[in-house]
Amino acid sequence: MNSQSVIVNHVYLDAVGIIVGKTEKEGPLGRYFKNSIKDSYYNESTFELAQKKLSNQAIRLALLQSRFESKDIDIAFGGDLSNQIHASTASIEQYLFPYVGVYAACASFNLAIILACIYIDKMITCNALCFTSSHLGVSEKQFRYPNEYGIQKCSTNTTTITGGVAVILKRHKDKIKISSFTIGKIVDVQSKNVNDMGTCMSYAAIDTFKTHLKNLNRHLNDFDKIITGDLSFYGSQVFQSELMKENYDLTGKYEDCGNLIYDSKKQDVNAGGSGPACCPAVTFSYFLNKLLKKEYKRILVIATGALHSQISYQQKQSIPCIAHAIELEVNYDY
Repeated sequence: MNSQSVIVNHVYLDAVGIIVGKTEKEGPLGRYFKNSIKDSYYNESTFELAQKKLSNQAIRLALLQSRFESKDIDIAFGGDLSNQIHASTASIEQYLFPYVGVYAACASFNLAIILACIYIDKMITCNALCFTSSHLGVSEKQFRYPNEYGIQKCSTNTTTITGGVAVILKRHKDKIKISSFTIGKIVDVQSKNVNDMGTCMSYAAIDTFKTHLKNLNRHLNDFDKIITGDLSFYGSQVFQSELMKENYDLTGKYEDCGNLIYDSKKQDVNAGGSGPACCPAVTFSYFLNKLLKKEYKRILVIATGALHSQISYQQKQSIPCIAHAIELEVNYDY
């Protein structure tokens, strides 16, 4: 078997902590988000401090729901979009567990899950905390222009969601398990358009999707849903149309988290949602609810990331992209 795709035997979901911003709470999935903030500053003086607080609060919420206390956590994996993943690092300073910082842009959370699966399934640890966060004010300032400038956005621009997500995984059986994963490859279609990252990321998602099915001998009918994380309107259209050319008909089987979290007709979000917290916030609220009710048995979640930097796009370099996939399924033995 190709080591890029791995079957996971003993990794289960223990607890989830999610907190989102005001716009996300007011979106179509608002009823799935029990915790939200009323203003983007979250009672802090800067957006950066607000993002750190969101990350910390998501971790706290997960620990409150968990069977583990903070002292019982064996290891943590986390990352985000802020410079040198500072929001993630700063948010866990109060804890004593070992920490591995990860970066795959908006695919960081799936990468954290994959590393946690390796540690737990290979019996290096008994549990692991995975977390991420994102903030519209922080991302716009870092990668485009501060919102305060009032720069007009392109219709292809996505909106970074404001929120934090944390999950705790464990070796002992529970209702939901991680059953496999595929680590993505860099896919660079030579796009230099930072105002349309959904389209260039879609090709990384296509590559990982096909790789996952081929390596693990999976078929479309093995999944109730195929989910991408951050392609939003334009990227999800490319994802579906390109796969249709290769006889993968995703009609009725495909959703993108960036399309679900906002109402693009009523909310000023341009092409839809994105950001490291976008995919896990939707997956571990809306789709997890479907799994727990056994409306779905197995889903494939493909998170995508655009790996350009603040400097590379200013130097007119192309945008390398990546996509990491995980399978979530109902554990009928529990």
